Amino acid sequence: MSATAPRRRRRRVLTLGPVPPIKGSGIDLVSVSSIFEALGLIASSPARQPIEAILIAPSSPMALLEVVRHAQAIRRVDPTVQICLIGEDGVTQTIKDHIDHHLDESLTAESLQRQLDGAAKDVPAAPPPTLKIKPPAPITSQQVIGDTDLLEALLSDPEQLVPLAIRAIEQRMGVPEITFTREGGGGPSAAPVRRDMTTWGHLTGATPSALEPWSAWLAKWLAVNDMIANLKEDAWRDPLTGAWNRRAFEQIMKTSMEQARTLRRELTVFVFDIDGFKPFNDRFGHEAGDSILRAMVVVLSSVIRQGDHVCRLGGDEFAVVFSDLGEIRQPGSRHPETVEGLAARIQKQINELHIPELGVEAPGQLSISGGLATFPWDGDEPTSLLRIADHRALQSKRRGKNCLTIGPRQD
Repeated sequence: MSATAPRRRRRRVLTLGPVPPIKGSGIDLVSVSSIFEALGLIASSPARQPIEAILIAPSSPMALLEVVRHAQAIRRVDPTVQICLIGEDGVTQTIKDHIDHHLDESLTAESLQRQLDGAAKDVPAAPPPTLKIKPPAPITSQQVIGDTDLLEALLSDPEQLVPLAIRAIEQRMGVPEITFTREGGGGPSAAPVRRDMTTWGHLTGATPSALEPWSAWLAKWLAVNDMIANLKEDAWRDPLTGAWNRRAFEQIMKTSMEQARTLRRELTVFVFDIDGFKPFNDRFGHEAGDSILRAMVVVLSSVIRQGDHVCRLGGDEFAVVFSDLGEIRQPGSRHPETVEGLAARIQKQINELHIPELGVEAPGQLSISGGLATFPWDGDEPTSLLRIADHRALQSKRRGKNCLTIGPRQD
C-alpha cells in the first residue's frame, strides 16, 4: 500500500454515431454501434478502467429524439458516466437537462479532458445503493402499449414492466382482465411464464392455449430485465467477495461526505490490507487465498452498522466507510471513538478467523494493518481523506504489522 497518487491512466470514452475525429492524446475512444452495446461495455468495464464518458452524435432528427432515453438508460447502469452531445441543431432544453455537456464538432482530446474534469469537480453523484431515476410520464388508460413503452419501463422504472406488459396483452387479446401471479402453482387454467429453467409466475384470465404465446413473450421481457439487473449489480460489486468495488467506493465516499457536511457529522474511512497475504497464497494455494478474502468480507459485514459500507479496493486491500449518519446509538459517545472501537473489533475477529483450507494452523495466523482518517479533521474531500488513511496504513506496516494507526499524520 502506498500513499503516493496513482499513475494517471488513459481515459476510456465511448462514441455513438458519426463522432468527428478527435486529435490529441490521453483518451482511448471506443466506437459502439448501439446504445445496447454501450450499456454492456459500461456495466462490464473493470473498476480500475471505467468508462468515463460517452460522446453521442445523432445521425438524424429521429436519433436526436432518442438522446433523452439513452441518457436515462446510461444513468441507471452507471451514474458516473458523463454524457456529451455533439452537434448544434435541434437541441431542446429537455435534452440539455439530461446531458452533461453540449459540444461542437471542433473537439480535441485536451478540450474534452478539461470538460470531463470540470464536471467531475462540480457534479456530485449518488451512491449505488440509493440510485433514483425520474420515472417516465404516466401512460393513460386509452394509450396503446407497445414495445417502446416496455423498453422505457425496463430502462427507467422496472417495477412498471409487468403492469404495462399485462395491459399490452389485454389490449392485443381483447380480454378485459389478465392476471399475473408470481407465487403458487397457478392451477390447471394458468399458463406458466417460463423460459429455460426459470419460472417467474403464471398468467390467468383466458384459456391456457390462448395465453401460452403471451406467457412466452412476457418471459422474454422478464429475462432481459433480470439480465440488466445482474449487469448493474456486477458493475458495483466485487465478484469474488460480494463487497462494493472500487468504483462504488468512490461514489459512496463522495455522497457520504456531502451528507456528513450537510448534517455536520464526522465520517471515517478505514483502509487496511492483510499482513503477508502473498505467502498465504504461495503456501496454501489461491483457493485458500480466495477463501480468506471472502471470509474477511463476512467478518466485516457482521461488525459494521447499517449505514456503513465494506469495499474491496483491489487484491487484499479493503476499505470500510463508516458513514452511518443516523442518531448516536450510545448516549455520550462520539463518532471517532465509536469507529475506533469497531476497527479494533474487526482486527480482533480477523485474528481469530478460521479458514478450513489452512488446517489447524489457521487460528491466530491472520492479521491486518490499517489506518483511519476522519472528516472533517483529517481531510475535507474524498481524495485527501483516502490519501491520509492510506498513509497511516503504511505507517502501521512499518511499525511491525498487526497495527492500526489513527493519527496524527506523519509525513
